[in-house]
Amino acid sequence: MVSVSNDGRGESQGLFETTDNVLLPVSVMRHAVAAGLEPDRLARESGLPSWTITGNEEYRVHSAQYLRTWEVVERGLDDANVAVRIAERYVVGQVGLYDYLFKTAPSLGAGLALCGPFVGAISTNFRFEPGPETEREVSFEVSMINGDGRGRDLAMQWALAAIFTRSRLVTEAPVNPVRVAFRQRAPRNHDGLVEVFGTNDIEFDAPVDRIAILKADLELPLSTADAQLAAILQRHAATQPVPPPRATTWLDHLAAVISSALDDDSATVDRVAARMFMSRRSLQRRLAENGTSWRTELDRVRRNRFEEAAAERPLTRLEQAGLLGYKDRRSARRAVQRWGN
Repeated sequence: MVSVSNDGRGESQGLFETTDNVLLPVSVMRHAVAAGLEPDRLARESGLPSWTITGNEEYRVHSAQYLRTWEVVERGLDDANVAVRIAERYVVGQVGLYDYLFKTAPSLGAGLALCGPFVGAISTNFRFEPGPETEREVSFEVSMINGDGRGRDLAMQWALAAIFTRSRLVTEAPVNPVRVAFRQRAPRNHDGLVEVFGTNDIEFDAPVDRIAILKADLELPLSTADAQLAAILQRHAATQPVPPPRATTWLDHLAAVISSALDDDSATVDRVAARMFMSRRSLQRRLAENGTSWRTELDRVRRNRFEEAAAERPLTRLEQAGLLGYKDRRSARRAVQRWGN
């Protein structure tokens, strides 16, 4: 599997850098092209090679490029409901292996159960996990490792809506959620979301992105079930990339990114924000929401690195400076002295 950067060259994944199968941005761009937008311009403004519109499933793009595609298409079409419209036109197979894993399952519940373990077939940026359940219903939580802003909002609208538009194509009864929750702010008008989900129970500014489904609906058989093909596809899907290990909190995620940046001398707020697919302003806002600051978190990571390394053996001043990402030994010495007080 190859990932591509803005210039189309192969690029390896780093810590917490995530990629999406090229079929995801392609499904967005094809809708825009059908509506009259020019494909080369779409690809260029999204930071994608022009040939990605062909939708070769062997290629992956950085998650920031996929989210950027949503922003470019929404602006180009001047349509705040673009995610809903694309979800309504869902065709089983448009995201390749991930769709076929779902459609060959024996029931809706079995298909949804595959979405989490094999999400790597389509993205290392998304997680699909079981949430709270009651005697009557079960919920699933969809989360995104990297992403912020309008691109994230639209991608999540599409991801949650596509669960149901796809399900309705392969079940023998209509499938609607009991309720839907979005982390994003409420839009001025969300009639389009009500229509695509088939429920008025849509919450915004929620702590997580979540859908709830009746347990009875999980028993619905899929008209496309194929046990033999399912076994073959699942063996293949097991070879696909997997999402990075889950951090306990967002601050843990940030700490891991900062630590990695210290290793290659790029631990500045702008570069770390870019690694997390966020703007500097968004990163600082999230820090403030967590009651901390960039300087505080950078110092915390440096101190943890020093204490772990020093517990194994004494470090020279030069080694301290290198470990902590300082240009000179005096800065490292002052930091170590401060931590010791």
